[in-house]
Amino acid sequence: MSKVRSVVATVALAIVATLSLSAAPAQAVPPEIPVPPHGHVYNGASPRCLDSGVPAFSQLWTCSTSTYQNWTLTRLGTIRGQSPAGCLDAGAGTNGTGVPLVACSGSLSQKWTWNGSTIVSQSSGRCLDADLATIGSGGTKVQLWDCAGGTNQQWYFEFS
Repeated sequence: MSKVRSVVATVALAIVATLSLSAAPAQAVPPEIPVPPHGHVYNGASPRCLDSGVPAFSQLWTCSTSTYQNWTLTRLGTIRGQSPAGCLDAGAGTNGTGVPLVACSGSLSQKWTWNGSTIVSQSSGRCLDADLATIGSGGTKVQLWDCAGGTNQQWYFEFS
């Protein structure tokens, strides 16, 4: 997975959105908002993908075409999983808190900011983090942790 490809996809989406908004006449019906992109979320310290499968908490697994690894980054800041349907939730927001996929409610604990490499909980200010103790294995715990800039806190979207 290429970081450049993710950045190019993000920039291209921003340009398309800007052009479609500025090209419409003032009296025209606003264009339909396109469906947000969806795809894989890769971790910078591991060749594995964010996975919403069993157990209830998100984890890293070998990348596949599984719906458990299909994610949508929405304009509202939520990160939605396809299977099971739901949103990543920061819960209590303390260091080491697992990040489950729960029914989307729009709560602040379900809102995230992605700056191109890190995913930060808007409710706690902590980063989505792949647990270094288990980073080399399938089922690596995904948790919240104070942002430290490590590769285990870097995440890249590959939109399909």
